[in-house]
Amino acid sequence: MDDIKCPQIANLAEITPDEAREYVQFVATLRHNQRRWFNTHKPDALQISRKMEKELDALNAHLLDTTPRLF
Repeated sequence: MDDIKCPQIANLAEITPDEAREYVQFVATLRHNQRRWFNTHKPDALQISRKMEKELDALNAHLLDTTPRLF
């Protein structure tokens, strides 16, 4: 575990407290739907979880993007 480091968010100053709160709430909702799927195996919970996972992956890619912005 010592070799694994958490990536740092390059644009941390640009993230507002409201955006951080929404992010945490989004992750909590995603985890709730994942637990719901594992407990009940309802197809709607699986679809919601998959959709939210894609959204979360896109958001994480945006937050952790180290590509310099030209414009």
